[in-house]
Amino acid sequence: MKRFQMTMILATLSLVCSLNASEIEKVNAVIMLNMENGLANIQKGFLYNNMPLVQEGLDQVEKENSTYDNRNAIKAFLPEGKKQMENLAYISSKRVENAAKEMRYYLSVNQPRKAHNAFSDMVNACTDCHTLVRGW
Repeated sequence: MKRFQMTMILATLSLVCSLNASEIEKVNAVIMLNMENGLANIQKGFLYNNMPLVQEGLDQVEKENSTYDNRNAIKAFLPEGKKQMENLAYISSKRVENAAKEMRYYLSVNQPRKAHNAFSDMVNACTDCHTLVRGW
């Protein structure tokens, strides 16, 4: 799994380095859309007591979030005038990663309430990054 993630990160970084600014924005928009879909699946899974849907959403969020494991990729994705927020975005990505691991653990020991709390932490990390980077 780690080898696959590293391959995906390197592929994404290579792609980002070869794109112009508007293409980078499109790639980032697709990644964010996929993360949104993953978060929505997690929420639906909890609402309808559908743990396979929760797992599917969690897998999707982890996959897309792995793109932000690389500071150079983060910097490329950040809009002009926000490049200095690279560290904040990186920390937010790590918070999402940690919340996903915690959530996966609680799901494995059949503690959905604690898993949902980890999901809330994940959404809070996303919101914190968007608040600062997008100037909400």
